[in-house]
Amino acid sequence: MRELDMRRQRRDPEAQWTLFAAGVTLASALLLLVVLTRPQPRPPVISDLAPATAEVLVPTPPLVAPPSADAAPPPLGQAPADAPPASQPAPQPAPAPAAGSVAVGAAPILMYHYVRSVDQAADPLGWELSVTPELLEQHVASLAQAGYTGVRMDLLARCMRGEPVCPPRPVALTFDDGYEDAYTAALPVLQRHGFTATFYIVSDFIGQPGYMSWEQLAALRDAGMEIGAHSVSHPDLTTLDAAELARQVGEVKAVLEARLGVRVTSFCYPAGRYAPHVVEAARAAGYESATTTRWDNDYGDLLALPRRRVAGGTTAEDLGWIVAN
Repeated sequence: MRELDMRRQRRDPEAQWTLFAAGVTLASALLLLVVLTRPQPRPPVISDLAPATAEVLVPTPPLVAPPSADAAPPPLGQAPADAPPASQPAPQPAPAPAAGSVAVGAAPILMYHYVRSVDQAADPLGWELSVTPELLEQHVASLAQAGYTGVRMDLLARCMRGEPVCPPRPVALTFDDGYEDAYTAALPVLQRHGFTATFYIVSDFIGQPGYMSWEQLAALRDAGMEIGAHSVSHPDLTTLDAAELARQVGEVKAVLEARLGVRVTSFCYPAGRYAPHVVEAARAAGYESATTTRWDNDYGDLLALPRRRVAGGTTAEDLGWIVAN
């Protein structure tokens, strides 16, 4: 039957032209329908981020030797001029203390870097400095189940000065350097469990590949997270002359405050390196707390606080021991 139809069409040019015109008309109508009904793109928002229990492709920044006890990331150049508009929100007042709030003399401070998946065999250093999003989820869930509440370093500093503003079992989660996965992977986990945390930012790294943009930092701010300072370019502060030390400690604070409209009171010494004159520079710049990479229980100086490093592969059970010791 089909062969008969084809023979008929070959004998009838007018029929062929009619079919061709009908096809063109149908194709044009379909194209117009697609254009009119196509959804318009919109920028991503926090609610668009998939939960950690789903399969998530986490951006993996290039390994640049992030802070450790003996290594620091190299400077990556000047931050791009992609700051938020000049009109900035006013700094948000600190929340009123909840019923049952207390003052504390000490509390565990945890140190994280990357939140991503890394092949341990291919990149042992990167693996050591990373926890997967799934592990971070387990960490925060286990802390919540044990009765801990995540607090920001600015609030913890007030508690340690004697103000009764902390929950009974505070724990401070800190994330160094400002990697992009702090926004894509860490923030959703913290929000799911009602935890706040502190993110220490290197101002020259903002907007560089693998690091958060100003817009992402603003999203952290708006989610109730603390933006802390981690120097301008992540040098060993103990090796600098007085003028450069003051610039590294003071300029980062001024830039973050001006562009994000927040008060920056928390500092983190790059690679944990500090000395008495570095502590005094942080004090002169107006910081109320500063963290190191020491692992001990000496909380006597708010500008030289110890922290517990959370290494790659740390299980929830391991974390319980870390917090308790």
